[in-house]
Amino acid sequence: MYKIMVVDDEALSRKTIVKMIDELGLQTEVIAEAKHGEEALQLIQINKPHIVVTDMNMPVMNGQQFLETLYREFSEIRVIVISGYSQFEYLKAALTFQACEYVLKPVAVTELRGALNKAIEAVSEYSSRQQERKSSREMMKLRREDFLQHVANKRITNKFDIQSQAEELGLAPVLSAGGYRVAVCVIRQFKEISRTKFHGNADLFMFCLENIMYELLPQEECAWIYKSDDRFRLCLILPVNAFQKKRTEETLLAFHKAVHQTLGGDVAVGISPEFSGLEKLPEAYGTAIDAFEHNPFAGNGLTVRHAEAGGRAAELELLASFDQKRLGQAFGSGKAKDMRGIMSDFVRKLGQHAEAAIRDVHRELFKIRQTAISEMNGIATAEPSLFDSQAVEAVLSPLELRSFLDKLASAAEDFGKNRDMPESVQTVRQIAQYMDEHYFEDIGLIDIATRHYMDPAYLSKLFKAVTDENFIEYLTRKRMEKACELLCSPERKVNEIAELVGYENQRYFSQVFKKFTGRTPSEYREAFGQL
Repeated sequence: MYKIMVVDDEALSRKTIVKMIDELGLQTEVIAEAKHGEEALQLIQINKPHIVVTDMNMPVMNGQQFLETLYREFSEIRVIVISGYSQFEYLKAALTFQACEYVLKPVAVTELRGALNKAIEAVSEYSSRQQERKSSREMMKLRREDFLQHVANKRITNKFDIQSQAEELGLAPVLSAGGYRVAVCVIRQFKEISRTKFHGNADLFMFCLENIMYELLPQEECAWIYKSDDRFRLCLILPVNAFQKKRTEETLLAFHKAVHQTLGGDVAVGISPEFSGLEKLPEAYGTAIDAFEHNPFAGNGLTVRHAEAGGRAAELELLASFDQKRLGQAFGSGKAKDMRGIMSDFVRKLGQHAEAAIRDVHRELFKIRQTAISEMNGIATAEPSLFDSQAVEAVLSPLELRSFLDKLASAAEDFGKNRDMPESVQTVRQIAQYMDEHYFEDIGLIDIATRHYMDPAYLSKLFKAVTDENFIEYLTRKRMEKACELLCSPERKVNEIAELVGYENQRYFSQVFKKFTGRTPSEYREAFGQL
């Protein structure tokens, strides 16, 4: 539907034009009326019309001034001039400021229809060009990010290849700017915010963070953004000539304020020393990560560490060898009370050391993790979400630490109880748990079977025997249950909910949802949204 504003100082004339437009039966809607150009400019800010139909001979701001302002400030709007005068000055203004059509009063229906069709076509062409430009920019952004990820992780190492691809992607100014620093930004509450505000979709959370940062770093200043391979850290390449210490701190503070106000997270940053040449990006990234890990573990708000700020601090031992041995015995015997007691002592001891850095806590957590793996053979496979490296690296606050240790103790307790369960049943339960946590991803039976070194047909029969549902039924049910939960809140559109639960095609999502619930998503929201 194309939105139209009608501008005319004569009320009768204005109402007549509005009625004629309504009766034409085009895909248009008159959403605002104004008595003169000045009033129209105020309403444009609110109503954002696609087409303006305007008179020329008006008080306060005449038609010529109005057309000039529209041309200068709202170039996306298409204009139709309707006037009772054929004065040369008016015609010249319409041509100069690229009005779509000039129609004389009294207006004939056929002339108005032709003028509106011409304006609609112009709006459509403009929108298509804008969409093409946007798609092109998005594609270039993805290519740049992919390239920077490859360079940072040494998948592209040849200096000539790096330089030639940087030229092709418009990154050459970084090479010739005289040097750059890498800043690694991490949200301390990353997992919790992903779970509560993005329903577990960490990629969507990172997309949001990228957009915030892109608004703060105009590309013309040659500052570039890419995500780390684990899609957990936001990395910035900041040319030193444009980003001295003060400008860098201002940018990071603005980023933290935006994140904290909209999502409630705190930002921890590590900044590398100055480097020259993108072939040095892996080293710059590594030193930025090292600086990040020297941030205080219990830090609040924005915390920033520079790699060049002093030497390495001494390592802080929080879990003594005796405590580690006791913990191993507790894991081995499956004594949950002892596990939790030792972990509580660890947290209490950490609370007495305000100087403890992120790296200190992570080092001790890796010790605990390895102790559990050594004493409970198979627990890492049974609980992959707790025992991969990123699970430890995501622990960046005392609250996250307590949550992680509680989950670890519960997992160890359950694992001890289920040791006698048939291995096949354990495997299916592990797969079901993985699906519960990753339902929004593109999960397939063959991919899961390959991950567990199983024949897909055998896994399908085994899954059905243990859960009473086949693989697709189980996954669809999880997605639909989450969709029902999201639809009960009016905050998100249906297409956003479809994406959140793993469907790129909204139409297909609606079909599956209706088959599952007997209602379309809109009908379900209307029926249950206020409960």
